[in-house]
Amino acid sequence: MLNQTPIVVVKDICKTFKIPKHAPVHALKHVTNHVEKREVLVVIGPSGSGKSTFLRALNGLQPIDSGSIVIDGVKLTDPKTDLNRLRQGVGMVFQHFNLFQHKTALENITMPQMVVLKRSRGKAEESGRRLLERVGIGEKEDSYPSELSGGQQQRVAIARSLAMTPKVMLFDEVTSALDPETISGVLDLMKELAADGTTMVVVTHEMGFAREAADRVIFMDGGEIIEEGTPEMVFDNPQHKRTQLFLSQII
Repeated sequence: MLNQTPIVVVKDICKTFKIPKHAPVHALKHVTNHVEKREVLVVIGPSGSGKSTFLRALNGLQPIDSGSIVIDGVKLTDPKTDLNRLRQGVGMVFQHFNLFQHKTALENITMPQMVVLKRSRGKAEESGRRLLERVGIGEKEDSYPSELSGGQQQRVAIARSLAMTPKVMLFDEVTSALDPETISGVLDLMKELAADGTTMVVVTHEMGFAREAADRVIFMDGGEIIEEGTPEMVFDNPQHKRTQLFLSQII
């Protein structure tokens, strides 16, 4: 049973991108939703539907034009809110790994802990080694990103986010830059995190993951949430014609 107190509350958010000599792009149109503690919310939809804009708005990487976002009781959209402090509780893993190329796997995990959380090097390294083991690459602590496969680099990126003990983890198409052989390993790791009760919002094209790991699925198109429900509801009995068409093309 999910905790009924949402840790993320999104109300009526809008975002328009103004492009010179082109019509404005309405990336988010009055989007309202929530995420409960320990819930796995998976966001699906075609390219350009607003999925990544929605996700990036959840930790302030993408400022919104109107509406409100509250994370664990803190209003992200309040000008007085310290966004850097709030982001400490919102981990984000991107398509591209964003690792420091001149730092080893362990150093990529320990440095943010020391700088942001003010942990001692000893405690940060202890946490880093434990997390590298957890994500299945404990033997790679001294390897540099150039010496790691794409899947291994993504595991380091996930470990780095987990090291900050976030309240919510955001995943933005984290397998899209990986080769097919490494995708399953990263998805399996994310399933383990979900099973452990990690609160997650996941933007993905991996429908198998969405069906297996999600508590709830939302389908976006044109900057709006068109349909939402359990994986069974959305995948087996979609109600909206746009959802039906999208799923018929990819499944």
